[in-house]
Amino acid sequence: MLNFPLVLESLRRRRVEKLPESIRFQGRVLLLAEDPVLVRAQLEGRDVEWSPAVRLRDDISTDEITPAYICYYFDETLGEFPYLGLKCGDQFPITRGSVKAGGFVAAVSGKRRGKGSSREQSPYELCAGIRLVVAENIERIYKENCQNLGILTTTDFSVIERVRRGEDIPLARFTDGEGEITRGIIEYGGLFNYNVARLQGKVTLTPPATPPR
Repeated sequence: MLNFPLVLESLRRRRVEKLPESIRFQGRVLLLAEDPVLVRAQLEGRDVEWSPAVRLRDDISTDEITPAYICYYFDETLGEFPYLGLKCGDQFPITRGSVKAGGFVAAVSGKRRGKGSSREQSPYELCAGIRLVVAENIERIYKENCQNLGILTTTDFSVIERVRRGEDIPLARFTDGEGEITRGIIEYGGLFNYNVARLQGKVTLTPPATPPR
């Protein structure tokens, strides 16, 4: 039987800290392109520079990121399966384990990343090493699921080369324009850590303004 007082005490002692003011990504960048040959080449070890001439896949659904049959898994095994449903041209170039084996830290795509059912398992591309999602625009629920798990998201394509060069990127690049709670979730590396920080009194929310009478 779960001992809730013991669990709460354990959470109060758990160490949680904000992410540093600058983030450095160590790993490769995967361009989810329309051309299956280009995608397969990256999986085989070739790094491809992004330019507007590279046609990225648009409308990548959460069904493509995490096909339904993969949802039976609930642990780090999910890291073997990201993008298995991704169709590029008339092919499915990504195979089990290939993203994780490729050492990718960022995935780049076009418009409407994460459309569809927005299943919660999709951001478990985290288990394959993906720490950053870059896209022209990102569907709200998928984006929130990423933030809750600690995956950073942006529509700023200028970060791609900074990732490749291993440069420090200000965390503010990923929090600008977000509300107080979402900003806190990002700064603490995910929803769980954020709520632990609240339990420990490290987070104090601004109360809503009292409307005039």
